[in-house]
This record gives sequence, structure tokens and C-alpha cells, in this order.
Amino acid sequence: KRRDPAWAAISVAQLNDLLKAAAEKFRNDFQGFTMHDINRLILQQICHEHGQCYAHFVNGQDLRLVDVFVSHAWLENFAEFVDSINAAFRYWPVKPNLWICATALLQSIDPRIVSSQVGVGDDPSEAPFTRALARSNKILVVRNRAVDLYSRIWCCWELFLAFDQGLVHRPGALMVTGPVTQTEHEEVSIESADASSPDDKVKILSHIKEKHHDFDRINGALNQVKTFGASHPPGSDDTHANVDSIDEDLVLAEV
Repeated sequence: KRRDPAWAAISVAQLNDLLKAAAEKFRNDFQGFTMHDINRLILQQICHEHGQCYAHFVNGQDLRLVDVFVSHAWLENFAEFVDSINAAFRYWPVKPNLWICATALLQSIDPRIVSSQVGVGDDPSEAPFTRALARSNKILVVRNRAVDLYSRIWCCWELFLAFDQGLVHRPGALMVTGPVTQTEHEEVSIESADASSPDDKVKILSHIKEKHHDFDRINGALNQVKTFGASHPPGSDDTHANVDSIDEDLVLAEV
């Protein structure tokens, strides 16, 4: 199980425990913390001390299998990120297990360790993100006020796979939560998306182009998801919602 990325999920309660611990430890400084800060000041230290990812550390021998794959951007405000997830599952009597890359992977100050897990290698379909998503029942897209989620290559890749695996066409399997911003009305162009590793972007785009010849269909699909999300204004009960249907013509062939 420990070698299978799908068994590196945490509960909603454990995510809130992480938020509470960070808020208590850093007090006034915590308000502006992003996921990068949580990683640098908490997760990396735990991973270094215990030689395992945060999800394995908090769950011990009782590892959790992913229910919901969380797609998000690390520049988000961490407290807002947790609030958005709580809103998405507010009415669920039984909360799901969440796969969040920051807690599911071994975090380190050594870029070689991170690259060995996050790097796509020759085939992005073998990356931990991809393997965990393949075992997920749902994918949750968490919007934020700091950066357009669809401007990040990994977020686009995750949604590309969600289409390929049929999650988007399964009622309720694709969920959207978090605040709507002005960028929600901008067109998505996966070939213009940014990546922390330029090499990852090259390999992801090459993989998509090899299988599908161009980016028109995936851009069309991503724009439909983004347009759906923009139709749910912040501050209402509809800031979290399920995407129940997407144009069937945009279903992607096997990766």
C-alpha cells in the first residue's frame, strides 16, 4: 500500500487539524500563508524527520485510500483552501478521504527527491498524480483568489485525465468549489499554461499532442468546466457544485 500513491489520502478532519496546528504555531503570521508556506514550515520538516509523506505519518498503519482527488494551485491562501474544501463537503454525513499532493508526496528541500515523485519521466501517465486520480471516485477543483487554476500545466493535466477516465461524464464526479474571480471568464489554453518544471510541461504537451494531434479538444473541455465554475457566484450556497454534464463530443480517447 505504501508504494501505491492512491493510499496516501487524508481525511477532511486531518486537513482541518493541519490548519489548526499551523494557526496555533504561527499565530498572526499564519493569515497570509499559502500552501508553499505550509509545505516549507511544517510538511517538509515532518517528512524529513519521519522519512514518509504526511498522509502516511498521520495515518500510521491505517492508510487511507483516495475517494476524492483535489486539484488546486499552491499559491492559494491555505486557510481559504481548507474553507473551500469544508464547504464542498458540508452536507456529507460521511466525509471522504482526500488526495492532496502536498500531503500525499514526500516533501523535501532536496529538489531531486521532489523531482523523483513529481517529475513525469518519459510517460506522464505513470506519475503519482495520474495513478492516484485513476483510483479516485471524484475530482474536486478548488479555485482561489491568487492564481488562475487553468494557467498551471499540472492542473490542466489532471482535468485532462479526468475527462479521459470518464469522471466528467459521471454525474457528480467532478466538483468545483472556492471563490470565483475575474480570470474565470478568460479562455483556457493548455499550451500557454505554466509549470514549475519546464521539462514537465514539454513532456505533458508532447504526450497530449502525440495522442490527440492538437489541443483543441482538451481546451474546449477545460473551457466548459471553467465556464460552469464561473456561473456559481461566491458567497452563495452554489459556490460549490457538481458538474453533471459536459458536451459528449469532448470525450477524449484513451491516453
